Amino acid sequence: MGKRYISPVSRKILASLKTALKLKDEEFYDIGCHAWTNFLYNLDESTLVGLIEEVVAVMKPLVKKRPEEMAPVLTSVLVETPSVKEFLANMPLLPEDDSLSIINQAILEHQLKVVGGSTEGQCREEEEEEVQLTVSECVSGECREVEEEEEVLNEIHLHIESELFIVQLVTELGRAFLAATDANTQTCASYAMLEVTRLYGIRESGSREATPIGSQAWEKLSYHLQEMIYPLLTSKYMLSTGNNRSSVTLPSPIFGSDKAKTFQQWLTSWECSLVDLLQGERASQVFSAFLSVMNQLQEKDKDEAALSIISIEIKQLAVLDYLSKWSQKKRQAETQGKKGRAAFIPSTQLHQVMSFLEKIPADILAHISYKSHAYSPALMHIEAYIKDNPLQVKEHLCFLQVSECFVLKSIER
Repeated sequence: MGKRYISPVSRKILASLKTALKLKDEEFYDIGCHAWTNFLYNLDESTLVGLIEEVVAVMKPLVKKRPEEMAPVLTSVLVETPSVKEFLANMPLLPEDDSLSIINQAILEHQLKVVGGSTEGQCREEEEEEVQLTVSECVSGECREVEEEEEVLNEIHLHIESELFIVQLVTELGRAFLAATDANTQTCASYAMLEVTRLYGIRESGSREATPIGSQAWEKLSYHLQEMIYPLLTSKYMLSTGNNRSSVTLPSPIFGSDKAKTFQQWLTSWECSLVDLLQGERASQVFSAFLSVMNQLQEKDKDEAALSIISIEIKQLAVLDYLSKWSQKKRQAETQGKKGRAAFIPSTQLHQVMSFLEKIPADILAHISYKSHAYSPALMHIEAYIKDNPLQVKEHLCFLQVSECFVLKSIER
């Protein structure tokens, strides 16, 4: 097909090749060598540069099994492509094999340049395949470091027209696409990304359908995400059942009811009911794109009831945690620039959220968090409850001590 056709859909092909690596049959290794070789030879140079670090990490299990077959294409890509050489210092060493010695030598030379001639900090080959897959996930952005409180608040957005919200939304969709293990999930993620880019007008500045906020968001997206979006600008993903949900009667989002017997069914129903409460056409359109996708997905596993209940509790706690952080950031925004010691009067929107959170008993949140293995939030909630109800310290002392023990153990790890 050639570079003209392969490069625009390189991310989708890469996801499929990554999935195929899970097949351990010897025949599939041979097919995989042929597929990866053709894939790498048919990428234009700019696309290759954007993918090369992830590609090397992902395909190491195959290289370990078939070093001689993969050596020619890897030598061509890593050693003989000038624009790729600058990234060699960031790559792990390939498996030890005579056919790969030239590549490993080139990687070592670039690593030595970075560390000033010292061998300290060189990448070492890990034998376990799980480690290699973890590396690839880190490269593709699926692993995150624990953020400080201020950084966490930066991830909280006060409205959906924020440029940072749009960028983060598209970034999360990109991660979902890369993490997909089947074509149906990839297609669903593509549809959601298509709708979001259309609604916000996320295009290059000067494009026909670009909007000011969309052009600004486009500039903030990474090169990899832009490459992922390009094919969608001329694609037309359509839902077979249509986008109109008004004619569908939403089931009650009560776990265990006829249409919410599993966790995924409950989650879909619950989120649909939340979207119906949204005010504003843009908000409804943006989040409906995701719900339409959720309704198309078929549940793969039948979770046990106990596990499903825990999953539901975790989702609800996550929403409450986000609301708490949102109210904190909203209050900071409303008090910023105000002088004097006058009593703070929150806006109607903030007052409603704060009142809702205050009505949820902290001791109940503590016990739910504990059951969901969220020990730090459990400790935080029970401490808040005891602070407001000092006469009940004795009643909750045992729970407080157990929560503290689990938190300390998690820190020691």
